[in-house]
Amino acid sequence: MASLYESDNAAHNLVAKEIKALAPHIHSPVPNPAPLGLFAFGLTTALLQMKHTRLTGKQESDLTGVENLVWGFAMFYGGFLQVIAGLGEVRRNNLFGYTAFLSYGGFWMSLGTAEILVKLFTLLGETDSQGGDIGINPKAAQAMLIMMGVFTFLLWVCTFKQNKALCLLIFSLMMTFFLLAAGIDDYHTDKAAGWVGIFTSVVAFFIGGAELINDIIGEGKEIIPLGHFDTNKFKFAGYFHVPGRIQSVSHVAALRHSMVEREDELQKEKELPKLSSVNEQNAPVTLGKSALILNRGTSDEDIE
Repeated sequence: MASLYESDNAAHNLVAKEIKALAPHIHSPVPNPAPLGLFAFGLTTALLQMKHTRLTGKQESDLTGVENLVWGFAMFYGGFLQVIAGLGEVRRNNLFGYTAFLSYGGFWMSLGTAEILVKLFTLLGETDSQGGDIGINPKAAQAMLIMMGVFTFLLWVCTFKQNKALCLLIFSLMMTFFLLAAGIDDYHTDKAAGWVGIFTSVVAFFIGGAELINDIIGEGKEIIPLGHFDTNKFKFAGYFHVPGRIQSVSHVAALRHSMVEREDELQKEKELPKLSSVNEQNAPVTLGKSALILNRGTSDEDIE
């Protein structure tokens, strides 16, 4: 009897240890921040493209009016909210998510700050050494856009381990940066960059909406497909992957890649004597199943 008690106690200790290790995956410390970041990015990007496509007018006053609206959004909705989304991805241990959101959030805030400073100097009557208005060096802006395009290319390479929708988003954004850089010297290229930028915004809204619907209505299941690569590293979870869920695709995926698969834990499990038939029905020795059963709201059938 004492031996059975010790076996039960040892098994329960291992289950408790695994549940503690899986807690960040099963109960994420923050909600999925990707929809917020994607909507903030998409809307601000689309607003700026109103200038490049000339959809809101071709006069100088029309273009300036668009800029005046965009830079406010760049500082807060497109910039600050993406930074918040990026910090949320840090808590979720999402390398791709926090690198992208923090970088593009910082990009928008930096661009907005530069433009606001230029307008402030103009209002104060400040001039350059030649007596002209203080502005942004076009060649410097061109170099900045090219460097952002190169950075986006590195992110694009990483998307081939994720999904096709995200791959399309990052690729179109990369092309937007390169076309905007070339468009500084050419009107038609600048206009083409604007249309590619609008397409990028549409894709961002699609992924953001898919994330929101899949997480809330689908409860973690893929209702709106995002496209599957054969190289997708999340095949074990039915290919379901969105940018905000790299570390916890689903309860099942987290459990299948939990500490129970470590060699030392498997050895400990083999050394434990089998529990009584009654205990086996209520608390299986298989630690992955035990942790899943003890997690409220998830059934044993989910891991079959």
